Amino acid sequence: MCIIVDANTFHKFKDPNNEDMEPVWTWLEKRGGKIAYSDTEKLEEEWNRGGMQNLRNRLRRTGKLKIVSPQDVEEKANELSGEIESNDEHIIALAIIAGVKILVSYREGDSDLFTDFKNRELVGGRVYTRKAHAQRMLRKDTCP
Repeated sequence: MCIIVDANTFHKFKDPNNEDMEPVWTWLEKRGGKIAYSDTEKLEEEWNRGGMQNLRNRLRRTGKLKIVSPQDVEEKANELSGEIESNDEHIIALAIIAGVKILVSYREGDSDLFTDFKNRELVGGRVYTRKAHAQRMLRKDTCP
């Protein structure tokens, strides 16, 4: 199974002492998990602005990123523009193209993204926000 890490969670994700992200790291390192990622302009900008360049490079080197075609993601994001509640077309497009059903995020200011991500007509996914979600969301399955 793959996950998408939302930019609003980068500060928590990078913190090795964050109790909510510890299960995510365990899943990545020991249970075959991967993060879906695409080299689109928007995603690159978010990862760079969030100070994730070194981590992205390390995840890429260790095979923990599932790289998705930027052309496919951008095409889908353009189709979604104006059709969804949030301003996160790139996240929804990445989830649809990569077949990802788990978003790592937190609600502060992103309830529209949660609504879009959970929408069965779009992604039909679930949102991991805290450690209590680990057992039912972070499974050993491989990425689609």
